[in-house]
Amino acid sequence: MKKKVSLFLVVLLTFSLLVGCNNKDTSSTGEAKGGDKAEYKVAMVANAPIADGGWNTSAYEAMQEAAKEMGFETTYSENVAQTDYVSTFREYAIAGYDLIFAPGNEFTDAVKEVAKDFPDVNFAILNGDEYSENIASLLPNNKQIGFIAGALAAMKTETNSVAFVGGMEITPTVTMLEYFEKGAKEIKPDVKVSSAYAGSFDDTAKGKEIAISLISTNDADVFYGHASAIDKGVREGLETESNRWSIAQPSDFLDDDPEIILTSIVTSNTQLLKLAMEDVKNDTYGGKIIEGTLDNDVVTIGRFGKSLDENIQKEFTEFVEKVKSGEITVE
Repeated sequence: MKKKVSLFLVVLLTFSLLVGCNNKDTSSTGEAKGGDKAEYKVAMVANAPIADGGWNTSAYEAMQEAAKEMGFETTYSENVAQTDYVSTFREYAIAGYDLIFAPGNEFTDAVKEVAKDFPDVNFAILNGDEYSENIASLLPNNKQIGFIAGALAAMKTETNSVAFVGGMEITPTVTMLEYFEKGAKEIKPDVKVSSAYAGSFDDTAKGKEIAISLISTNDADVFYGHASAIDKGVREGLETESNRWSIAQPSDFLDDDPEIILTSIVTSNTQLLKLAMEDVKNDTYGGKIIEGTLDNDVVTIGRFGKSLDENIQKEFTEFVEKVKSGEITVE
């Protein structure tokens, strides 16, 4: 009887893994850089599509690039509901993944719950502030990012009204909004800064609705967002009127809409993940926050769009260099 029960549990677990992790891709990074079979495995858990044209696309591509460089096999689960965070992380931990990648602060509680039961499995939280023996947070400097985005918005605005659109009201987004406003007022003290939260990361239609609303009510003409698929929806909203622009993030998304996108504030999640993977391979993982800044070139500026004239490009480039050198202080 015990053997039958054990066999049943194994079958049940296998089925659970197949169902819970039903969106996987190991075809492009299943081998190490030199063509050898990968010795390590990394899994990403996303709460929106990895093809959202924003945050999750960037995080997924970063995982792929870092894994190829570091010799990790990859897999992922997308559109994971909040109620399924814990079970999905647990399934990957049981399956023996060396690193489980949570691309957002909103996964912190679920990661903490699972990590304590799997001390030999490593967890990485992007934009987090939590760390323990097997948890490390990969944290771009959201103050610098928000600050320079706000400054560019103020340099470009023609209506003296700019806007920030967030997904969920979580710590990194709240911080970015605060410093977006500071950066904008560093350039134009009287600029109007509007903001809105979508209450979602994947409701593209909501992003479009918010953009149209902020244009209608506040005449906002330059938008910056921290909201995954919502960012794409915002850009769709900007297309409804002329002379409305967007600053993209966290990858260089200029090719998506070179007329509307002024530039992108690029965060090298690839570099952050490579540092995490290096620690996994060296058996030195956890117990710290890995921070990315302008100073260590984790945060950079993407290509400039057609709607950003050369004078503003020069002014903004010089501004970023002054922030990087400390001549302009973010705090």
